Amino acid sequence: MNPTVLKSFVALAELGSFQTAAVRIGIAQPTLSQHIKKLEEDLGAPLIQRSHSGSRLTDAGLQLLPHAQQILTSTQRAQAAVLSESLKIGCSGNIASYFMPDALASFLKQTSSQMRWEVISAPNPRVAQMLLAEEIDIAAMEWPISHPAVTVAPWLSDEMIVILPSDHPLATREEISFAELKTLKMLGGERGSGTGTLLTEALGPQAEDVDTIGNVGSTEAVKRSVAAGLGASIVLETAVRGEIASGSLARARLEGMPLRKQFFIAQITSSAETGPAARLFKFLLESD
Repeated sequence: MNPTVLKSFVALAELGSFQTAAVRIGIAQPTLSQHIKKLEEDLGAPLIQRSHSGSRLTDAGLQLLPHAQQILTSTQRAQAAVLSESLKIGCSGNIASYFMPDALASFLKQTSSQMRWEVISAPNPRVAQMLLAEEIDIAAMEWPISHPAVTVAPWLSDEMIVILPSDHPLATREEISFAELKTLKMLGGERGSGTGTLLTEALGPQAEDVDTIGNVGSTEAVKRSVAAGLGASIVLETAVRGEIASGSLARARLEGMPLRKQFFIAQITSSAETGPAARLFKFLLESD
């Protein structure tokens, strides 16, 4: 049985009017009449009893109705299964918290598929492992993956700044010198983020003079620890905009040493042509 014809029959059965049923399903009334006639011819029985006051189902129509409804429900489920797509995105903690939500929301708005998605937050080395094992479809990381099976491209970048307790003696400064940085008790965040490498590139051997007294595992934990007076840290500027605006944290740049972290997106090259991951990869690059 043709699901399109059954859709007309069910609408007419529920509404009792050819005109109202046609409007509901968005077709012309003569087309709906043709659908009913075709169905009656195929089944060899009258399904609708017509009158000036409306239309009602015959005994045969009443027998058909639950079967027609079941067929339409199964058809809708089959269509949903075919049209639905899934997308697993692996991100470092910082990207998952501060960058991917807006990017993913924009991407989903421009796709018409019924996509199921999952953002998996993990340290950068683990994200790389998951991509190579094809446990995720696309990766967003704070350093590039170097592997012959992977396509990688630079994505966003963000400034890195020093954050301090709001009552720290240096809290009113726009910039601090490296000599002043060395006097601070520094806190680290997510391991494997590449911040240490960035400092080494910017400071050279002097990076070893930075006094890192502890690691608290994530940028959110870093922010709370700094606000509590446990130390200072170097974090992504985007991650602390709210705290800087509210005055719960103070910020400063390193004098003469601009620090900027580049983010990267990556996917397995063999799957880089089609599918939701390929579309997201392209979208992220084009919307940068």
